[in-house]
Amino acid sequence: MPAGVRSAAAGMAGIEAAEVADGVYRLALPLGIHGVPTVSAYLLRGDDGDTLVDCGIAAGVDGGDPGPDGTAAVSAALAAVGSSLDRLERLVVTHAHIDHFGLAGEVVRRSGGELWMHRRTELDLEKYADPDEAVDRRMLMLADHGLYGPELTASSEGLRDWLPLMPSVGRPSRLLNGGERFATGGRTWEVVHTPGHSPGHVCLWDADERLLCSGDHLLQVVSPPVTFERGFERDPMGSYLSSLDRVRDLGPELVLPGHGTPFRDGARRAESIAAGKRKRLTQVRDLVESRPRTVFELTTDLFGAAPLTGAQRHFVIAEILAYLAYHEVRRVLRRTRRPDGVFLWSADETPEVVP
Repeated sequence: MPAGVRSAAAGMAGIEAAEVADGVYRLALPLGIHGVPTVSAYLLRGDDGDTLVDCGIAAGVDGGDPGPDGTAAVSAALAAVGSSLDRLERLVVTHAHIDHFGLAGEVVRRSGGELWMHRRTELDLEKYADPDEAVDRRMLMLADHGLYGPELTASSEGLRDWLPLMPSVGRPSRLLNGGERFATGGRTWEVVHTPGHSPGHVCLWDADERLLCSGDHLLQVVSPPVTFERGFERDPMGSYLSSLDRVRDLGPELVLPGHGTPFRDGARRAESIAAGKRKRLTQVRDLVESRPRTVFELTTDLFGAAPLTGAQRHFVIAEILAYLAYHEVRRVLRRTRRPDGVFLWSADETPEVVP
């Protein structure tokens, strides 16, 4: 934990809350699904009302009853830092993945505040409105690239694990484009659109103190997954690398991530993540240029033959597809269908550089 961070909830079972900058509190909210223990929400203190950044899922304190609307844990965390749902004037959701968004509908219903989300989060909201169609679309995508049988089913249905933790689908009252500003607690925050991890991902930036609420755009320990999803972005990896450049150029001194504790030197971390993604891009290109491969074969080449859970397999394949899409857009690699219907990737003989 960086110097100067002050604990605000010592001794409260199941809740971790701390002041990470003047009037800015990190709330570690429980997840406990797919091996992810917590999500970090942030409370931005205001004079007459507060702003919450992300909100977690339906959960209780220390594994207890989440209550009829699922808000027991987030309510306890807010109380630990002297706030409450009633004080919230807005909820800003960095992106519409359920671990950051699941309680949005209940938080704004209970608080009467606004829900701010980027307009491109509509792609995720459509999944939650029709999960059967979303699972079918993912299943078709994975089958196109060589997955079949029980592994295909297990890798396609991860969305169903999360849906019970989202009591209602939140609907934004304000759609963001990026560049919007709002003031609270003597700070001015700017919305920065950072697509890649999700098409509608945003960060919040305080230029005066060089604070960045990064959501899942920058994480300290792991490289955020950038996954291809049919019908979303054509080139999510290209979008992510451009977003990393933008955040690097801001030069954040303190990053408030969506998972884990705050960390220093956001520019260095952005550079490190970008270097890792570019290294993997080169590996994928070199493998395919050495001989044509399916995505299923690339999975073994890059990650070995160790058994994967359905969720792990989906993330691995979907990120490989993001690397391949990056090269396809730039006409470095191309895909053709084999007689069995599976896509085969090979070198494109007519490369063209796309900015």
